[in-house]
Order: sequence, then structure tokens, then C-alpha cells
Amino acid sequence: MNQRDTLLIGDQATFSFITKVPAGSNFFLQNLQRDLGNNIELVSQPKTDTLKTDSSGTELQTTFTFTSFDSGSHVIPLINGYLQNPDGSIDTVTFDAGKLEVTTIQIDTTTYRPFDIKEQMTYPYTVKEFLPWIAVAVAAVAIIFFFIRLWKRWRERRSLFAEPSIPDSPYIAALKELETIRNERLWQNNQMKLYYTRITDVLRVYIEARFALQAMEKTSAEILHELRSKEIEESEYNSLKELLEVADLVKFAKYVATETENENAIPRAIRFVSTTAIIKEE
Repeated sequence: MNQRDTLLIGDQATFSFITKVPAGSNFFLQNLQRDLGNNIELVSQPKTDTLKTDSSGTELQTTFTFTSFDSGSHVIPLINGYLQNPDGSIDTVTFDAGKLEVTTIQIDTTTYRPFDIKEQMTYPYTVKEFLPWIAVAVAAVAIIFFFIRLWKRWRERRSLFAEPSIPDSPYIAALKELETIRNERLWQNNQMKLYYTRITDVLRVYIEARFALQAMEKTSAEILHELRSKEIEESEYNSLKELLEVADLVKFAKYVATETENENAIPRAIRFVSTTAIIKEE
């Protein structure tokens, strides 16, 4: 069945076919291109709907929508469908939609009067016409600003949105780290080497920041030698020297420090940091 078989150029006509598919069989159509030939085109791929199903099989309705852009009487090409039976054999079902009459709008040439071609009219621009361009310009500026900000933050190793936090001074950072080591109770848990390694690392970082020495790359003896020229009290210098010597023995000579040496390690380090930091502030 079809809705109509006569239409204007570019208009659409819908045709439907009903197919009885026996139980256990499958139905499918041939592959269809948009251009079917004979100046007939498919508007969209066919749509198949199930009308009813019972014990004997299924009744399907397949709908095609055709169009044509050339006037005249055009035969709609045959369309094949296939029934795949339960035994594997395939039967061919042919859909014959007949002809499609395509007409054009008739022009009454007896009353037709040609006119001269008019010049192109120019209308004034309105604010509404400029709004999209203004929006694009604002968006472009915002994007450029965002990427400049992102690049600056990345170069400075700062977060994009959060305000940069003010880092602790070397003095405060060293005291915090030493207090953390104290609370970890490393030497009490037989981790004496790690205990002295952590303490001396904190001191090296502090000395490097406070006295501008490459302390992380030098031995304890080299650090002490360079600190000799700094304004450090003799008692604090000697206390630091004893701490570094015990630490080197524990780390490299498998020396077992006494309980007193272990207990005094953190206070000696804190005293050295505090004393030298006061000298810097003055």
C-alpha cells in the first residue's frame, strides 16, 4: 500500500509492504543505497514494524519513503527481501512499488512579465548583529588571560587557583622537622641509623639555607671546616661537632651510641638551630 503515487519534485511518498514470516524464520532486506536508480531516491532507510505475532509466525510491515528530483513517470526499482527458513534455505520476496509520477509547477507564460534585476539593497547594521562578535572577542580575551595565568603559575610552581602559601623560614622548618623526628621515637625502636640520618639531613638543609653552604654535598668535616669562619659560639660549634661525629660513627662504622648520646642528639640540634637563627635575625 502507498499514501500516494503522484508528487511534486522533491516531495516525498511513503509505501508500505506487509510480509508474513513463518515461525522460526528470519526476515531481512537487501542492502539499499540512497540512489535506487530510475531517478528514485530513498529518503531514509526502510523501517520494519511488527504488526502481530502468533504461533504461526509474525506479520511485519516494512515502510519506504521515496522522493525524486526529476519530473516524469518513474518506475520504482524492485526491492528484494529474504526469508531465512529454519532449515537454512533462503526464499526471496520481491516488493514491487510500481510507478511514481513526479510533476512540476506549471508556469502561466501568457501572463508572465519579466522584471529588471534590482540592485542589491544594503541595510544598516544593528547592535544585535554585533553581539556574537563581541561575545567571541570577550571569550578570546578570557582564554588568553587564563593561559597566561596558567603559564605563570606553572613557571612559578604554584597552584592555579589557590593563593600561594608562605613557606616557613629555614629556622621554623628545621624545628618542626626535628620535633617530628623526636615524636617518631626511632632510636627507641632500634632504628638508630635512620634516627641520626634524619637529624643530620635536617641540619644540612638548615646550614645550606642559613649560611649559603653546599652542605648536602659535603662531608661532616668539610661542613665544620667552613663553619669555622662563621659567627658561631664556640660551645655551639663544639656541640654540633660532637653530634656530627657520633652520627658518622653510627651511620658508617656501626657504632652503637649510648642512651645519653641518643637523648642529647635532638636537643643539640635544636639548640644549634635556635642559636644561629637568633644571630641571623639580629
